[in-house]
Amino acid sequence: MKNCFDFYGLTIEVSSPSADLVEEVRRHFAYFSKPSANGQVRVEMCRLPPPYAELPPMPASVITPRNVCFQNGKVTYVDYFGQGLAVFDRQDKRCLIYGMDHDLVHEIAFLFILSTVGQYLDSRRMHRVHALGVSYNDEGILLLLPSGGGKSTMALELMRQPGFFLLGEDTPLIDRHGRIFPFPLRLGVHPDHNTGIPPQYLRTVNRMEFDPKTLIDIEYFKDRLSEPVKASLILVGERNLGDVSEIVPLARHRAFKALVKYLIVGLGVYQGLEFLLERGLSDLLGKTGVIASRVYNSLSLLARVPAYRFVLGRNKEKNCQTLVEFIQQRRS
Repeated sequence: MKNCFDFYGLTIEVSSPSADLVEEVRRHFAYFSKPSANGQVRVEMCRLPPPYAELPPMPASVITPRNVCFQNGKVTYVDYFGQGLAVFDRQDKRCLIYGMDHDLVHEIAFLFILSTVGQYLDSRRMHRVHALGVSYNDEGILLLLPSGGGKSTMALELMRQPGFFLLGEDTPLIDRHGRIFPFPLRLGVHPDHNTGIPPQYLRTVNRMEFDPKTLIDIEYFKDRLSEPVKASLILVGERNLGDVSEIVPLARHRAFKALVKYLIVGLGVYQGLEFLLERGLSDLLGKTGVIASRVYNSLSLLARVPAYRFVLGRNKEKNCQTLVEFIQQRRS
C-alpha cells in the first residue's frame, strides 16, 4: 500500500506491505495527502528486524537521545538502539525503515518526513514557528507557547468558537511577507484528556522520548481549516499559577526575543539533525543562510503586526474567553 503527500511543492511517497503503517502516516499528514502524486522522496516501512549483519562497519557520526547515526558516503544509517533502523540514501532520495514495533516504525517515518519537509521549506524561505496559529475574519493570530504549554487545549477551545479557523497547532509557516501558511498536523493531548471527540478520530500512541499521547485526526476539523492569511497579531504566552488572565501590549524587542526562541532557533520545532547532517555536526556551520532567512522573516513579521503578552492562568476556559473577547474587540 502507498500514499503520497504534497508539501507546498515537495512530494513524498510513503509505502509499506503493512496497510496500517501507511494509514497511520496518512492520518498524520492528511491535510497534504495527494494520492495521485509522484513522490520526489520515497519512504518505505518494513515490519522486519533491522538487518544489522548486512551493514558495513563504520564509526558513529552523530549521537542524539533518540538514536546513533552512521555515515557511509551518501547513505546515512540511523540506529534506534537496536529497536529500529532508518537507511537514508540521499542520492536516491529514499528512506528505508525497519522495526518490529508499529508505533516506533511509524514515528520514525513521521520524524523523517518532518525533517525533510522542514529542510525543503527552509530552502523556500518559508519557516516553521513553534506556535498555535489560527485565523479570524481572514487575519492570522500566532500564540507562542513552549512545548506542553497548552497550545492543543487552546486550539480545541477555539475550534468550538464561531469564526475561528486552524492554521496549525504546532508549526504554522511564516513567509517573507508576514503571511501565515497552514501546516496542520494531528493535535496531541494527554490520554486522560476528555476531548468530547468521537473515538474514530482518536489514537493513543507510544513515543520514543516522551509519555504516550492521544492524537486527534485533523480530518475532524476539515471544515475549520484556514487558507493562508496575512498575520495580524502576535501573542507571547506567559503561564501564571493564579486565576489571572489578561492580554497587555508587549515591546517589540521582547516579542523578537520570543521569535528568536521559537522561529529563528526553532525551539520545540523538530529539525531532525540525524537526517539533515551529511558530514556530522560540522554541517551546522553551513546553515547560516537559513538562520539569516529566519531572522528576516521574524523582522518582517514584527514590522507588520502588533505584539502582546498573554498571561494565562490556571482556568483554561477563562483563558480562551479572554482571547476570544480580545480578538473580537479588536475587530469591532
